[in-house]
Amino acid sequence: MDEVNISAAEAHRSAEAAIQYEKDVLFIHPSEHSNLALTTSLLDGTNFLAWQRAVYVSLGTKMKLGFIDCSFPRPTIGSPNFELWRRVDLMIISWLWNSMSKDIVESFMYCATSRELWLAIQARYGRRNGPMVYRLQREISTISQHDLSLTAYLTKVTKLWNELHTLAPVPKCRCGGCTCGINQAIDDRVLHSGHAVLNGITRQLQQ
Repeated sequence: MDEVNISAAEAHRSAEAAIQYEKDVLFIHPSEHSNLALTTSLLDGTNFLAWQRAVYVSLGTKMKLGFIDCSFPRPTIGSPNFELWRRVDLMIISWLWNSMSKDIVESFMYCATSRELWLAIQARYGRRNGPMVYRLQREISTISQHDLSLTAYLTKVTKLWNELHTLAPVPKCRCGGCTCGINQAIDDRVLHSGHAVLNGITRQLQQ
């Protein structure tokens, strides 16, 4: 009997938590107006990775990530929360527009939902962006310390490698003993990154 009561109490708490979560997600603070920008730097086509991270953090602090990653799906049309959901979703669309440069935003004006807008932005500037991958690889291979301090130089190199890894990640080995060669590819990338750092310092010394 006690186990039944405990299970019922846990189910009740879970239901209350779900209701409160839904209220929090659909809540818009009075200071969160439609002219708000989610980032300090506007998306200009070259800064997608840093911009994406800033948007992710900003929406996370507002409990609005579920709109762009589908963890908070759209309610059924006609349900009590649908209009609240649509209001918040339109607000997020406005925030994303305000976080993009004027030259870019015009091509994303007709996305119907924030999720659709987010996917469209990722499709254009995200993982499959071959030119950006090429640019990063070229910049890494030619980077030089110049007049940067060692700390600033290492920070710059690390940033470039993080961006490249995000756009072109090495797959994870799933075969156990690694007969697929993925672990070797990972080792090669680590070795390459180390060479890139040293080459940049060497170029500066040779100038």
